[in-house]
Amino acid sequence: MTVTRLEVHRPQQAPRPRGPQRPRDPQRPREPQRAREPRPREGAVAPEAPGRPMSRTARRAAAEDAKLLAAIRMLLSNPSVFPRVFYLAFGFFAITSLGAALAGLVPLPYLFRFAVIPAYATMALIGLRYPAWGKRALLGLLAGMIATGVYDILRIGLMFAGLWGDPIPSIGPLATGDPNIAWYWGYVWRFVGNGGGMGIAFAMLPWRGVKLGIAYGTAVCLGLVAILYFFPVAQLHFFALTPPTAAGGMAGHWIYGAVLGWLTARWLPPVGKRRRRPSRERRDHGDPRETRSATVLVAVPDPVAGHGAVAAGPELAMPGGRLSSDELYAVRCALEQPPRAHGFASDQWTLRRVAQVVERATGVRGWQPTELVAMLEALDLNLRLREQRRDAQDQPRRAARTMVS
Repeated sequence: MTVTRLEVHRPQQAPRPRGPQRPRDPQRPREPQRAREPRPREGAVAPEAPGRPMSRTARRAAAEDAKLLAAIRMLLSNPSVFPRVFYLAFGFFAITSLGAALAGLVPLPYLFRFAVIPAYATMALIGLRYPAWGKRALLGLLAGMIATGVYDILRIGLMFAGLWGDPIPSIGPLATGDPNIAWYWGYVWRFVGNGGGMGIAFAMLPWRGVKLGIAYGTAVCLGLVAILYFFPVAQLHFFALTPPTAAGGMAGHWIYGAVLGWLTARWLPPVGKRRRRPSRERRDHGDPRETRSATVLVAVPDPVAGHGAVAAGPELAMPGGRLSSDELYAVRCALEQPPRAHGFASDQWTLRRVAQVVERATGVRGWQPTELVAMLEALDLNLRLREQRRDAQDQPRRAARTMVS
């Protein structure tokens, strides 16, 4: 089996028949000779020519626009976009409402009734509608609450050292408007609203690990410091912004982010993590009939729960290594779009076009025809390839020849 080069040829114009040559007028200026266009390879599919001649810039712009539209359709067709975006936004409603109230922008009781409570009710409904993402949000909530508890160990130590006060009990009266409410309601807001909500938002991100968690905690702490710095009235309700309090807050948020990143990395599967693989290109050295045995047999991984129904089919020969479920889902979404959405001239799929789309989605080159067919069978896609139709037309002819012989 030979490795075919993945190319999409431009439409070629049919050569004009040569007639008898006229004698050239010496006074007539000579027309510039046009460069001869290369002849298409045998078996290559020539796309349909446009209705009118297009410039090179126009053809390139049309192809890039088609790629952008296909990427947008692929993103919108992903079933995880809706729950992920809503959980990511609603997770910050509690801490954002508290920051707006501390800055004196909007009263916290108003935001608590009309923003925080509806946000958590909506997240509960989304969890019932999408159980897999609801479980993921619940794990993020628990991870955020545990990380907040570890952070409070450092904060309580600073309190006993006299470097920091305890503004958390004041959140309860500030949120409800009742000055006689119990002190522990402030800690309920801190653990469930602030720490747990930011844990839900972090669980929706496609990244994991301690380092990324520390970066997440740093971003949250910088937002808190910005509110205290640009709105000094917030220091009256929370704490005074001084170098020791700023350093203690940053250290506490680092601890929070590290614990949150470590727990989510252990409890949640890695989503969207793609390993870099070197691109494999054809090398025409030696006998072109020789094949390189660089493929490996791998099993198609199981899909992430709620992230698209990608069947875990038989073992496939992948030229670049193991493909994750997200990569397979990206391939499926791309192939479900018409070929014109990927810049091709017609809506007929061929193996060359499938290989081009798979290469763009995964970054792996050098696909064999049998590998592409096996992948289409594993993904349960019937694209009605032109090669398959040609084989189906040849089968009755072969059967007739067999009967005659």
